Amino acid sequence: MITKTIISAITLSGCLLANAEASGCPDQYPDGVVPVVRNPPASWNNLIELCAPHGGFVDGYSPVLRVPLYAVEHLTREHIIEHQRNHEGRTDSFRPDDRLTHDQRAELGDYKRSGYDRGHMAPDADSWDEASEYDTFVLSNMVPQAPDNNRELHAHIEGAVRHLAKQDGELYVYTGPVFQGDTQYLHRRVAIPSGIFKLVYDPRTHEASAYLENNVNGPQGQTYTVITPARLTELTGIDFLPGIQTKPLDLPVPRDSGSFGHSRKHGFF
Repeated sequence: MITKTIISAITLSGCLLANAEASGCPDQYPDGVVPVVRNPPASWNNLIELCAPHGGFVDGYSPVLRVPLYAVEHLTREHIIEHQRNHEGRTDSFRPDDRLTHDQRAELGDYKRSGYDRGHMAPDADSWDEASEYDTFVLSNMVPQAPDNNRELHAHIEGAVRHLAKQDGELYVYTGPVFQGDTQYLHRRVAIPSGIFKLVYDPRTHEASAYLENNVNGPQGQTYTVITPARLTELTGIDFLPGIQTKPLDLPVPRDSGSFGHSRKHGFF
């Protein structure tokens, strides 16, 4: 059973989030509005906002579950072009987040021989230089992710969203875990999600929809549904776009080839 963690101190690089409390990196949210926690278990309260040192994303981090409940990116065409121009291959630099105490954070040993990948929520491939890529490799930006899902479908969804951002100019992208049923843990410390979501919001058209994936290996880890922001709030207890009225966004279908179709055949749930 999860018990509530009392946070006695937060470093200057992190702050407690409480509904509409001011953000330390408001440019990462549409109109500077932080997601609002509506109806989570009591032990999920006191999320810590962890702003990436070089910009690009922010994590709403649970020190109880030791995973982010969401990562938010302001994904722009310019960043994607810079990544494509400058990227010479990924440099792994997985590490615990030294902005957090040992009791608050995941450690490398929690994932060792677990059978789960250290799954980025804000992807390293959305970075635009070495510094911003390095920022993505802290464990506070990761969840235990089934390898088949992480390396195949999820990676293709990330690519589809980058394609859409490059096409449209800018997007706000929210990625995080879904917990349904009995939650299991790595070493009784790091919560393993049952699913992964990626919510995409277009600030020009006020359109938004989310991919919802199963966090499992095998064929079930290669399927997804498209859901509304309201349905995502029901599943997670978090209102990611408080006060913003949205219309459905036609999300691109992830493809290996880099050419993307449309998602209408999947419907909305």
